[in-house]
Amino acid sequence: MANLLIKDLRDIAKGFPENLDGWPHIPCPTCTRGVLLPDRDSFVEEESVTSKSLHVQEVWEPEWIQGSFYCVLTCRKESCDHVRVIGEMTVGWAGRDDVQYEKFLTPTMFIPALPLLQSRGLCPDEVGERVDAASKILWVDPNAAANRIRAAVEALMDDRGVIRTKLNGAGKAVRLSLDSRIATFKKALPQYADAADLLLAVKWIGNVGSHEDVLRISDVLEGVEFLDHALSSIYDASRDDMKKRASEVTARRGRPGTFSVEVPF
Repeated sequence: MANLLIKDLRDIAKGFPENLDGWPHIPCPTCTRGVLLPDRDSFVEEESVTSKSLHVQEVWEPEWIQGSFYCVLTCRKESCDHVRVIGEMTVGWAGRDDVQYEKFLTPTMFIPALPLLQSRGLCPDEVGERVDAASKILWVDPNAAANRIRAAVEALMDDRGVIRTKLNGAGKAVRLSLDSRIATFKKALPQYADAADLLLAVKWIGNVGSHEDVLRISDVLEGVEFLDHALSSIYDASRDDMKKRASEVTARRGRPGTFSVEVPF
């Protein structure tokens, strides 16, 4: 099943156009089902003082313009919390016949943070809390966010009872690597082998975020998508229930389980 939440977040990561009507679908963190719309009256865009000071230079070009923007986002559901988005404003080449330059708006923070997991309601609290921590910093520091997503996998292993330490030959407790823990989980619960493979990929993304500064938001979202699918596979009992109900319907050859009147067949 396509993860529409991740699709929305990937669109957001591409930035917002200057025209507020063209802003992408922004998921509501309160109800998780609604879409956040920009409040035009709250929108503020400001060129930085340093950027303004450069206008006097003879070689000045519009691409030198930099600044920030702020806007309040509201859900169609009135009971949902308002969300504040803060970001950077730049000017770049539009590449269109009618417009030479256009403004680009790049979000760097949402308050409260946007949801990352479709399966947030299914997963254990410790796992969800680490993902929530990642969502708060994703837009400003994707590498740090990747590390917190990796920590969510550690918490998932804890929830499934996979040990963190073992005794070495000298009788001293040593910490197990996350690779080892995922391998143990996969061996003990082979029905979740596919989920384990996804979690291993999340671990590698988290490792890069911990030791290098090369991850983009899109890279972290890929890891979140893997984690989300793994969580659904492990914790979503509705799939087993649906299989059971389908088997029961097949056994009855489609006939209802109970009748209020006698049916002639």
